[in-house]
Amino acid sequence: MGKMQVFVGSYSTKEAEGITLIELNTDSGELKRVSGTEGLDNPSYLTMNSARTRLYVVTETGDRPGNVTSFAVEPASGSLSLQNERSTLGTAACHVILDRDEQFLFVVNYSSGNICLFPVAEDGSVGPMADNVQHTGTGPQTDRQEAAHPHSAIIDPTNEYVTIADLGTDELVQYRINRDAGKLERVRQTAVAPGAGPRHMAYHPNGQLLYVVNELNSTVSVFQVQQNMDLELLQTIRTLPESFTGSSTCAHILVKSCGRFLYASNRGHDSIAVFRISEDGRLELVDIATSGGREPRNFTITPDDRFFLSANQLSDTLVSYWIDQDTGRLLPTGHQIGISKPVCVFVQ
Repeated sequence: MGKMQVFVGSYSTKEAEGITLIELNTDSGELKRVSGTEGLDNPSYLTMNSARTRLYVVTETGDRPGNVTSFAVEPASGSLSLQNERSTLGTAACHVILDRDEQFLFVVNYSSGNICLFPVAEDGSVGPMADNVQHTGTGPQTDRQEAAHPHSAIIDPTNEYVTIADLGTDELVQYRINRDAGKLERVRQTAVAPGAGPRHMAYHPNGQLLYVVNELNSTVSVFQVQQNMDLELLQTIRTLPESFTGSSTCAHILVKSCGRFLYASNRGHDSIAVFRISEDGRLELVDIATSGGREPRNFTITPDDRFFLSANQLSDTLVSYWIDQDTGRLLPTGHQIGISKPVCVFVQ
C-alpha cells in the first residue's frame, strides 16, 4: 500500500487541533488521521520546503497581529516540533510562500494590507523581518473593497519577481526581489476587471502563462507573461454554470503539472470548475464537479497528479478524488475524513 503525508490547516483556537496530519492511501484514496498539533490561532495557510523538513504556517488572527511560525518536520512520522515564530506586523495573515531557492518567506496580511519579507535562517527557522510594504487603494464593491486586501503571493519561474493578488484594489502588484538588500522593489501593477477581486494565482508549467482566480465575480483571468513580467490579458472565463444565479465566490486555483488542465473552486455553488488548457493557454470548460461538501476554500493535487483533495470548510470534510488523466475530470474515490473547519491542504 502506498502512503502520502498531507497537512491540513484550519480555523481553530489555540486550545484545539489546528494542524492535522493525514495519511492518503495512494491505492484507494482513503484518508486516515495520523496526528494533530495545537497551540495556534487559525493556522489558515501552510507551505513546506522541498525536503519536507520544515513547515511554515501563518495565523489568521482577525484584528490582532498575526504570526508566521516555523516547525521542524520529522520526515518519516510527519511529527512537528516548534522552531520559532515572528510577528507579521499585520492582521489576518492569510498566505505564505517560499521563494524557489528557499531563502525568503513572503507573508500576505489581508486585513491590514501589508506584505512581509522574511529571510530563512540556515536551520530553517524564520529570521527577523527584512521588509514590510503597504498596499493602499479601494475597489467598486464597498463591502469587500473598502481598502487594499492582498490575498496571495506567487514567485515567477525566474525567481526574480513576486506577484501579489490584491482583492481590494483589483490589481496584480509585481515586485522585484532585491536579495542583497532584502527588499521588495515595486515594478508595476496590472489591473483586472473592476470588482473582480483577484484572490489566488497559478503559473502554467511553461512559465509563460499566469492564471488568476477572481473571488468576487467568479472568473479566471488568463495572462500571457511578456518580457520583464509585463502581463497581457488573453481571456476571462466564468467558473459557474450559466444557469446559476445564486451567491457564490471563488477561492483557489491550480494547474495540473502536465499543463493540460486547470481547476478553480466555487464557494456557494460548492463545486470545482475543470478547464482544459489549449495550446495558446486559453481555457475551455470541461466540467463543474461537486466539491463533496460546503465551501471548498482550498484544494490540492498530489505530486503524482493522480489525486485531488478538496477541503470543505463549512461541512468539516476533506474529500478525495481520482483525476481522469485523459479528460481532467474528478472521479470520487468514495473516501472522506472529518476535520473541523479545514481551510488549507498541503502535500508535496
